[in-house]
Amino acid sequence: MTTLITKTVTKICIPLIILFSISLLLAGHNNPGGGFIGGVMFASVISLTYVVFGLKNVKSFFNPEWDKWFAFGLLLASMTAFAAIPFNHNFFRSAVELVHLPMFGEIELVSAALFDTGVYFVVIGSLLYIFKTLGEEK
Repeated sequence: MTTLITKTVTKICIPLIILFSISLLLAGHNNPGGGFIGGVMFASVISLTYVVFGLKNVKSFFNPEWDKWFAFGLLLASMTAFAAIPFNHNFFRSAVELVHLPMFGEIELVSAALFDTGVYFVVIGSLLYIFKTLGEEK
């Protein structure tokens, strides 16, 4: 059983760490960060929630199938890697497109960001599937 202070601090940290995780994911193809470390941050905050509130309590309101997150991420990363082949480019070739949006200006869209997103979901799905499986009572 955890204390009220631990539960309160965890409730405050959850959205902040999730936002930091997404920030690492979005910055990854140009700056330090990326899908792997962003996924580890997201998995850490969910596992912190499991530890502080207990697996049964968390499963009552938040019980996703983490193996499906893993499968989606693997499919997205694989499709991004193979997407260049039909255009006679090398495997894993990254494409860059500059798009002008009226309120934001020019934004760079990079296919490596899709690969990072796939890695993000693979890491989240695999780590949390392992944590949930080990934490369940059989």
